[in-house]
Amino acid sequence: MSVHPVFHVSLLEPVKQSTIPNQHEFTTPPFLVEGKQEWELHYVLDSKLKRGKLWYLVAWKGLTEDPERTTWEQVSNLISSPYLFKYFSTFYPDKPAPNT
Repeated sequence: MSVHPVFHVSLLEPVKQSTIPNQHEFTTPPFLVEGKQEWELHYVLDSKLKRGKLWYLVAWKGLTEDPERTTWEQVSNLISSPYLFKYFSTFYPDKPAPNT
């Protein structure tokens, strides 16, 4: 007995762009920090150690719909509330974190 629908991959179709006229993609604009444009961190997707430094794969607020816009950022470059990193570490305790 199956508890979820199962179907063959050949039935899948690529996502089509919206055909609604005058529809605009909403993005949260960057804000200025010390004269430089900065984006607000939305959530953490992954973490890794690279050359002994901690990096996070992050999604930016207003840009989360596009996976191409996620970026790997060194933890020292992120200005954010520490609760996002704590939240990530709680759900993924085996991933690299600041205290490891």
